[in-house]
Amino acid sequence: MNKQLTEHLRYGSPSAIPEIESHRTIDTLLSHQSCRTFSKKQITDDIKRLLFAAAQSAPSKSNLQQYSLIDVGCSSIRTELIQMFPFIRWALDAPMLVFIIGDTHRTQEINRARNHTFRWEQTDAFLNAAVDASLALAFMIAAAGSIGVGTCPVSKVRESSESIAKLLKLPKGAFPICACAFGYPHKDTQSISPRLPQSLVVHRDTYQSIDFNEIDQYDETFNRVAGPPKARYPEKFGEPKQSTWSDNVARQTAVLERPDFREMCERQGLFRKQS
Repeated sequence: MNKQLTEHLRYGSPSAIPEIESHRTIDTLLSHQSCRTFSKKQITDDIKRLLFAAAQSAPSKSNLQQYSLIDVGCSSIRTELIQMFPFIRWALDAPMLVFIIGDTHRTQEINRARNHTFRWEQTDAFLNAAVDASLALAFMIAAAGSIGVGTCPVSKVRESSESIAKLLKLPKGAFPICACAFGYPHKDTQSISPRLPQSLVVHRDTYQSIDFNEIDQYDETFNRVAGPPKARYPEKFGEPKQSTWSDNVARQTAVLERPDFREMCERQGLFRKQS
């Protein structure tokens, strides 16, 4: 692999970004699969640089680039994470583990250093950072898929967002969005999850009412292709006669998950405390 420093348009200065043959973009996107079983093959520093460069190639609100990516390789941090989230050890043990951080801290520090006062409306500022970070992650996932690296974002880490903020030493203005596991798939093929039909997602000119016949048809398609999903919260709602995608949507959103996330954001200086 060529490690020679070359002038790269993305950074405008000599950068060690390797040249790698990859698959066609559309094929990569349409065949995307989440990966939850990784081989022991490690991801090289060259590949990491490539993936981070892809993340930084995503569009960004006013080019503010309000996100940070924390590559967690420290064994002691990984051990603490596994103790916090034993049920997602498969992700926390992945060859590469990256935390996606919404980051208004850097923006505010630049603001102060240039003798200005940060005045953005808090909810809008939070949303801008969250979208910037999410787009960066999406580009990183697409790049990984194009070179045969499997990925799986994990939002479960927000269930202990305060502990994550402390463990990763996040400053005021920075907040965790999710983690993402990267690694070479243990198996060559995995199931591709069917998505909702475009007729339910793509609206023409104005928002259209929901056709529940199509929701039912999607449930049937999902179960036929991927098998019935594991029922959410059976201890609260019982076992359904037939588990479906829509039933799980209703179950999951009927439970208050991550109730401390707002409080963590307040402590991180992102929102004013509720009275």
